[in-house]
Amino acid sequence: MSLPDATASTQLLTDFIPAWLCYLDVDGDEVRVTTAPNSLIFGASDTGDADLDGFTYSAISPSVVNVGPVSNREGGSDTLTVSLSGIVGPDTDMLNAIGDKTLWQGRTARLWCVIYSPAMVQQGAVWAYYTGRMSSARFSGAPDNQTVEMDIENYLASLKRASGRTYMNQSYYDATDLSAKYKIAAANGYTKGAIDRSSQSIPNTWGGLLYRYGSMIS
Repeated sequence: MSLPDATASTQLLTDFIPAWLCYLDVDGDEVRVTTAPNSLIFGASDTGDADLDGFTYSAISPSVVNVGPVSNREGGSDTLTVSLSGIVGPDTDMLNAIGDKTLWQGRTARLWCVIYSPAMVQQGAVWAYYTGRMSSARFSGAPDNQTVEMDIENYLASLKRASGRTYMNQSYYDATDLSAKYKIAAANGYTKGAIDRSSQSIPNTWGGLLYRYGSMIS
C-alpha cells in the first residue's frame, strides 16, 4: 500500500469522501470499475501504473462496492475482502465468470483510492491501496440484492504456501544423506539397515543371529 500525496493528505485532515478503483483480472472479462462520481479515463502515461494508464474505470454506485480495511502484521497483510454487486441481470456476465474458478482464482486483484472534497472535487492523485491474488468468492443475499464477496490474499501469502516436502526428500538435496530411509526402517522394526549392503563384508545381527548378506555366520 502506498501513501496519498500531500494534497490528498491535507484533505484527509478535514471532511473528505473516498472513492475506490477496482481491477480484477478475470480471464476474458477484466473488471475495471470505480466509485468515483464519474468514470476515470487515464492517458497512456498519466500515472506510470500499467494497470491504470490507457484504461477507463467505469463509474458505478458506491453502494455496490465495499472494501474492507487492510490489516498489517508481521509477514504481510491479512486477507482483504471486497464486496461487489452480484445482481442477476445487470451483473450476469460477471456472475458467470465468478462461477468458474479457473478464470480468476490465483489471478491479480488491485485496489486504488482517490480522495474527494465534500463538493466532489478530486484532491490529489490516485494512490495504490492493495495488490494481491483472488483466492475465494462467495455469494450472499437474494437475487435482487445479491453481492459477491471476493477474498484477496497478498502476494506473500501465495509465496508461503506449504511445499508438501518432508524429510523423505532429503536425499534429493544430499545424495549421501540416507537418514530418512534409516528412520523408516527403524520405525518398521528392521535392524539390519535400510540400504543394500550386498557389497559390504560388515556383519550385522538379525533375530539374535550374526550374519552377512547372503550367508549366515556360524
